[in-house]
Amino acid sequence: MQLAFIPLLTGLVPIVAVNVAYIIAAGLDHVPTCFVYLDGCTTISSTGRKAPESLWFRATLIPTAVLMLIYWRLIGDWIKCLDKRQLQGVWVLQWLGSLASVFLIVYTVALGFIDPNYHIQRRIGVTGFFSCTFLAQLLLARRLWYISLAQPELLSPRIAQAKITLCFFLLVVGLISIPVSAWIGGNEPENIVEWNFSLLMYCYFLLTYWGWRTTGFRATLEINIKNSSD
Repeated sequence: MQLAFIPLLTGLVPIVAVNVAYIIAAGLDHVPTCFVYLDGCTTISSTGRKAPESLWFRATLIPTAVLMLIYWRLIGDWIKCLDKRQLQGVWVLQWLGSLASVFLIVYTVALGFIDPNYHIQRRIGVTGFFSCTFLAQLLLARRLWYISLAQPELLSPRIAQAKITLCFFLLVVGLISIPVSAWIGGNEPENIVEWNFSLLMYCYFLLTYWGWRTTGFRATLEINIKNSSD
């Protein structure tokens, strides 16, 4: 069975979910109308605070977290198929990715509650999700780069290069947000960074889809039947 649909859904579902939630929220005047990736007139969280968009938000992001758990579990098997020498320490990126999935669930469940304690929970959830996901993606890109150098016929260097380039842009976007926010002021710069960072981060999973398709990563089911004789 082909497994490439897992990273495909892991990347596409949250991209579609967040943007559809924003369109619904803006249409109902729950949030300002703008091109959020350039104007930053609202946050991602604001698109999932009020009904009916909040129902859509939770109904799509919680399954996304489950998909991510499956994705990071399978990453170890993919690396094992490509190069067993790169398996050492792979549990670190798998745990980071799994922890990010838990943070996403915490953030999504807490979204919409007014109590200050839930605000802290949301902040911990979203910060943990972004941080752990980025670190896991960076560690994976590094391993794939070494594999592509050792066995370019097995894993195209273009895939590893694309992942490293994406991680570089994620790092740049994250770093420039600090001085830009301090210099310009207001919430817009931080919102722009949030929207673009999340988009780039989800696109990383689509690159994995490309990698799983080209390497033919699949699952097989074997049933061993033993005949017993009297």
